[in-house]
Amino acid sequence: MRFYALLPVLVAGGTSATPLPVASSGVQLFNFSSYIDIENSYLRSETQLLLTTFDDGRMYQINPLAENPQAELILKAPGATALNGVVRIGADKFAFSGGVRGNFMYTNETLYTVDFGHTNSSGAPTVAIAATLPDAVFLNGISALPASPHVVLLADSNLGCLWRVDTTTGAVDKVITDPAFAIPANVTTRIGINGLKIREGYAYFTNTGAGVFGRIPITETGERAGDVEIIRSAAAGISWDDFEIAADGNAYIAQGPGAVLRVTPDGQASFAVGSANSTALIGPTSISIPRPGKAYVTTRGGVVGSGTYQYSGQVFEISI
Repeated sequence: MRFYALLPVLVAGGTSATPLPVASSGVQLFNFSSYIDIENSYLRSETQLLLTTFDDGRMYQINPLAENPQAELILKAPGATALNGVVRIGADKFAFSGGVRGNFMYTNETLYTVDFGHTNSSGAPTVAIAATLPDAVFLNGISALPASPHVVLLADSNLGCLWRVDTTTGAVDKVITDPAFAIPANVTTRIGINGLKIREGYAYFTNTGAGVFGRIPITETGERAGDVEIIRSAAAGISWDDFEIAADGNAYIAQGPGAVLRVTPDGQASFAVGSANSTALIGPTSISIPRPGKAYVTTRGGVVGSGTYQYSGQVFEISI
């Protein structure tokens, strides 16, 4: 069943916002019936949206085009209680991170692969451990190198660095560390660099604790090629999670507590959904863009205001 709600679009600016005409409707495509926190997503095909969760290391898949999408369990990663970023590394092969979740830190941080092109005797996709990262603390965003998609960069939200992992050989190294990736002092949300996307020679990122969206030039092999550029800074008290970059260069950022922020390449910002204090979306976590003008947003769920009703993780369709 699909639920429609008119969602206002507001222009971000300072401590106030100027309303714009209603631009589109938000459509709830799916929600878990029990409380499951959706952390990240990746569009495998137009009818297959992968969802990583904090549900004891489980990955699910839904068909966002179905009239009544249902969650299909894809896998349960061995040795993980929570899964984070996921990215395509082959024709129908994906890499994702997971570990044992603690308080803004993880143990047993691991990079896994799932290969839908190779199945086991029961027809399930092949799941493998590509590498373990014993020195990593909080793996979060992930992106593949365009020239070598079997090699991925992973954001460490605790250490403020990028790890590079070759999913074929299992080789691991810490490739970039920068103050712009770090957790600021005296913030309660102990998350530094969060979302990560590689586009046209740059690694774009959000830093949740610092409230910034920026980029750093990188080489084809994922090494630093210049200095960090801050594209947009959030207002005080605003947190940014993962994001996606559309074909026109605009970034769409999951903004707590319940909005999606559009940021142009020159740093101009406006709300695609919700507003600074909106509950239009309950804890947005990630964005996937199937085609121009349309996006899927995942949420972690949670309690709204002083209410006692707890929302489960959801998937919304929005117009962008």
